[in-house]
Amino acid sequence: MMRLLFIAFVFFTSLAIADDMRPASLSIIELTPSTYSVAWKEPVKPNKRPVMSVVFDDTVKAISPKRMQQNNNSYSAYWTIKREHGLEGLNIHIEGLRGAAGDVLVRIVEGDKTITAVLNTEHTRYLVPSAKKVMAEDTAIAYTVLGIEHILVGFDHLLFVACLVFISGTRKKLFMTITGFTVAHSITLMLSTKGWVTIPIQPVEAVIALSIVFLAWEIAKNKKESLSLQYPVLVSSSFGLLHGFGFAAVLAEIGLPESEKLLALLSFNVGVEIGQLVFVGALFLLFLIASKLYSALTLEKLRFPVSYFCGSLATIWM
Repeated sequence: MMRLLFIAFVFFTSLAIADDMRPASLSIIELTPSTYSVAWKEPVKPNKRPVMSVVFDDTVKAISPKRMQQNNNSYSAYWTIKREHGLEGLNIHIEGLRGAAGDVLVRIVEGDKTITAVLNTEHTRYLVPSAKKVMAEDTAIAYTVLGIEHILVGFDHLLFVACLVFISGTRKKLFMTITGFTVAHSITLMLSTKGWVTIPIQPVEAVIALSIVFLAWEIAKNKKESLSLQYPVLVSSSFGLLHGFGFAAVLAEIGLPESEKLLALLSFNVGVEIGQLVFVGALFLLFLIASKLYSALTLEKLRFPVSYFCGSLATIWM
């Protein structure tokens, strides 16, 4: 049992320091009926070179040189292109995306038309569709997918949810606890995205890690009279407010379409919840399978392994 936990610990620790999973973004915005501004943003680690680039087909002509910027965690490029007769039928290729981690969010604004799509390692090309094929559902689907992927690779958020499942005790408490977490992070996600509340992301990420350490400590103590175990919804709601700022930081880097901000925000949040439910379901299924294979396995026997695994990993992150 301890060998398996050690292997899992090493695996998740390596994931914690692996390549950044934040999506890159490509925005193409109409300036005149035949000219467009292009903005490309790719997350990179400090002292690393960008691995991807945007390639248009030969119907596009660059009419301004690229202006490039690089800060501690991202690379940006801006330039202007020209294409006669609009963007319909334009072939966009993200070179270097195949085999890379993360996605690329493509956003095209042409007149009153907004197109949103997500490219990944298996789909590195995008053909701009005709206006009559573009619907709001494109934005909803794209941001829902991004929300699902973000929560499923956001190991800090997943560990927090796993700890919430463990301290809930009963199904009724679990439902209330997860609901409290959902409502809380939805509130701060909305407030932060709207720009009404702004908090630097570095302390937020540190406190998110600290919230996992706190729950791991509560699991280890297992004091039934403690506030955390009696009213886990208070814990999930309180820390959920901070997790919402973490989600908002991701959305701030991705960006929201001006004409469909609310739809994109709600879709991203729905995606986060879908991913969260999938994870909770996977935990229950994993425990069910493990208990069938090892009949002596109980939640009480998992208490210390879960506590030390989550607490140690979160301490490294913090």
